[in-house]
Amino acid sequence: MSTYNHSPISTGAAANAGVVNTPIGQIDAALGQLSALTTTNKVVANAINEVNANLIKITGGSTISGNQLIAWAESGAYQLSSITYHGTYTNVVATATVLWPDGSGGTFTATTINTTWEAIDAYTITHSLSSKTVTQSAVTRNSDGNVTVKPNLSVA
Repeated sequence: MSTYNHSPISTGAAANAGVVNTPIGQIDAALGQLSALTTTNKVVANAINEVNANLIKITGGSTISGNQLIAWAESGAYQLSSITYHGTYTNVVATATVLWPDGSGGTFTATTINTTWEAIDAYTITHSLSSKTVTQSAVTRNSDGNVTVKPNLSVA
Protein backbone atom coordinates (compact mmCIF):
# COMPACT_ATOMS: atom_id res chain seq x y z
CA MET A 1 0.00 0.00 0.00
CA SER A 2 1.29 3.46 -0.77
CA THR A 3 1.69 5.99 2.02
CA TYR A 4 1.95 9.18 -0.02
CA ASN A 5 -0.74 11.04 1.90
CA HIS A 6 -0.96 9.27 5.24
CA SER A 7 0.93 7.45 7.97
CA PRO A 8 0.31 3.70 7.82
CA ILE A 9 -1.52 2.00 10.67
CA SER A 10 0.94 -0.44 12.18
CA THR A 11 0.12 -4.14 12.31
CA GLY A 12 -1.38 -5.04 15.67
CA ALA A 13 -2.37 -1.44 16.48
CA ALA A 14 -5.42 -0.99 18.67
CA ALA A 15 -8.59 -0.76 16.60
CA ASN A 16 -9.92 2.55 17.88
CA ALA A 17 -11.09 5.81 16.37
CA GLY A 18 -7.82 7.68 16.96
CA VAL A 19 -5.72 5.07 15.20
CA VAL A 20 -8.01 5.02 12.16
CA ASN A 21 -9.00 8.71 12.01
CA THR A 22 -5.45 10.13 12.10
CA PRO A 23 -4.36 8.73 8.71
CA ILE A 24 -7.80 9.43 7.23
CA GLY A 25 -7.46 13.03 8.40
CA GLN A 26 -4.07 13.18 6.68
CA ILE A 27 -5.69 11.97 3.43
CA ASP A 28 -8.48 14.55 3.79
CA ALA A 29 -5.90 17.30 4.28
CA ALA A 30 -3.94 16.14 1.23
CA LEU A 31 -7.03 16.01 -0.99
CA GLY A 32 -8.69 19.21 0.17
CA GLN A 33 -12.39 20.04 -0.01
CA LEU A 34 -14.47 17.78 -2.23
CA SER A 35 -16.34 20.71 -3.81
CA ALA A 36 -13.05 22.18 -5.05
CA LEU A 37 -11.83 18.95 -6.65
CA THR A 38 -11.82 18.05 -10.33
CA THR A 39 -14.13 15.25 -11.47
CA THR A 40 -11.24 12.74 -11.45
CA ASN A 41 -10.25 13.66 -7.90
CA LYS A 42 -13.87 13.50 -6.75
CA VAL A 43 -13.95 9.84 -7.83
CA VAL A 44 -10.81 9.23 -5.73
CA ALA A 45 -12.32 11.09 -2.78
CA ASN A 46 -15.50 9.00 -3.02
CA ALA A 47 -13.38 5.84 -3.09
CA ILE A 48 -11.62 7.01 0.07
CA ASN A 49 -14.98 7.64 1.73
CA GLU A 50 -16.03 4.10 0.83
CA VAL A 51 -12.81 2.74 2.35
CA ASN A 52 -13.46 4.83 5.46
CA ALA A 53 -16.95 3.31 5.79
CA ASN A 54 -15.42 -0.17 5.55
CA LEU A 55 -12.81 0.71 8.20
CA ILE A 56 -15.57 1.61 10.63
CA LYS A 57 -17.05 -1.87 10.12
CA ILE A 58 -13.66 -3.43 10.83
CA THR A 59 -12.84 -1.31 13.82
CA GLY A 60 -16.15 -1.43 15.60
CA GLY A 61 -19.27 0.57 16.25
CA SER A 62 -22.81 -0.33 15.34
CA THR A 63 -21.74 -2.12 12.13
CA ILE A 64 -18.87 -4.15 13.58
CA SER A 65 -18.29 -7.48 11.88
CA GLY A 66 -18.80 -10.75 13.70
CA ASN A 67 -15.25 -11.72 12.78
CA GLN A 68 -13.88 -8.61 14.52
CA LEU A 69 -15.86 -9.38 17.67
CA ILE A 70 -14.62 -12.97 17.62
CA ALA A 71 -11.01 -11.77 17.20
CA TRP A 72 -11.38 -9.40 20.14
CA ALA A 73 -13.05 -12.06 22.31
CA GLU A 74 -10.46 -14.75 21.47
CA SER A 75 -7.60 -12.38 22.31
CA GLY A 76 -9.25 -11.05 25.46
CA ALA A 77 -9.24 -7.53 24.00
CA TYR A 78 -11.88 -6.26 26.37
CA GLN A 79 -11.89 -5.02 29.94
CA LEU A 80 -14.08 -6.36 32.72
CA SER A 81 -15.36 -4.08 35.46
CA SER A 82 -18.16 -4.18 38.00
CA ILE A 83 -17.41 -7.87 38.42
CA THR A 84 -19.87 -10.10 40.27
CA TYR A 85 -18.50 -13.44 41.42
CA HIS A 86 -20.55 -16.62 41.65
CA GLY A 87 -22.22 -17.14 45.02
CA THR A 88 -20.92 -20.70 45.52
CA TYR A 89 -17.72 -20.65 43.43
CA THR A 90 -16.30 -17.39 44.72
CA ASN A 91 -13.25 -17.36 42.39
CA VAL A 92 -15.43 -17.61 39.27
CA VAL A 93 -16.78 -14.51 37.53
CA ALA A 94 -20.55 -14.80 37.09
CA THR A 95 -21.21 -11.47 35.36
CA ALA A 96 -19.30 -8.28 34.59
CA THR A 97 -19.55 -5.05 32.67
CA VAL A 98 -17.44 -5.11 29.50
CA LEU A 99 -15.58 -2.32 27.70
CA TRP A 100 -14.66 -3.28 24.12
CA PRO A 101 -11.72 -1.69 22.21
CA ASP A 102 -14.13 0.46 20.15
CA GLY A 103 -15.59 1.99 23.32
CA SER A 104 -18.77 -0.06 23.25
CA GLY A 105 -20.10 -1.39 26.50
CA GLY A 106 -21.45 -4.86 27.05
CA THR A 107 -22.02 -7.62 29.57
CA PHE A 108 -20.03 -10.78 30.22
CA THR A 109 -22.14 -13.67 31.55
CA ALA A 110 -20.86 -17.10 32.54
CA THR A 111 -23.53 -19.48 31.24
CA THR A 112 -21.92 -22.78 32.34
CA ILE A 113 -19.66 -23.17 35.34
CA ASN A 114 -17.72 -26.38 35.77
CA THR A 115 -18.38 -27.30 39.40
CA THR A 116 -15.50 -29.81 39.58
CA TRP A 117 -12.84 -27.40 38.37
CA GLU A 118 -14.60 -24.18 39.41
CA ALA A 119 -14.04 -22.72 35.96
CA ILE A 120 -16.13 -21.10 33.25
CA ASP A 121 -17.00 -23.60 30.53
CA ALA A 122 -19.37 -21.41 28.51
CA TYR A 123 -20.15 -17.70 28.35
CA THR A 124 -21.68 -14.83 26.39
CA ILE A 125 -20.43 -11.29 25.87
CA THR A 126 -22.72 -8.61 24.48
CA HIS A 127 -21.58 -5.63 22.34
CA SER A 128 -24.02 -2.80 23.03
CA LEU A 129 -23.33 -0.59 19.99
CA SER A 130 -24.12 -3.42 17.56
CA SER A 131 -26.59 -5.43 19.69
CA LYS A 132 -24.50 -8.51 18.85
CA THR A 133 -23.57 -11.28 21.27
CA VAL A 134 -20.46 -13.46 21.22
CA THR A 135 -21.15 -16.98 22.51
CA GLN A 136 -18.68 -19.59 23.70
CA SER A 137 -20.51 -22.91 23.82
CA ALA A 138 -19.46 -25.29 26.56
CA VAL A 139 -15.93 -26.66 26.36
CA THR A 140 -14.99 -30.27 27.12
CA ARG A 141 -12.41 -31.00 29.80
CA ASN A 142 -10.31 -34.08 30.52
CA SER A 143 -9.84 -35.71 33.93
CA ASP A 144 -7.14 -33.14 34.77
CA GLY A 145 -9.48 -30.23 34.04
CA ASN A 146 -7.69 -29.21 30.85
CA VAL A 147 -9.81 -28.08 27.90
CA THR A 148 -9.69 -30.75 25.20
CA VAL A 149 -12.47 -29.48 22.93
CA LYS A 150 -13.27 -25.79 22.52
CA PRO A 151 -16.11 -25.02 20.12
CA ASN A 152 -15.61 -22.00 17.88
CA LEU A 153 -17.06 -18.73 19.12
CA SER A 154 -20.22 -17.60 17.38
CA VAL A 155 -21.88 -14.20 16.96
CA ALA A 156 -25.56 -13.49 16.66
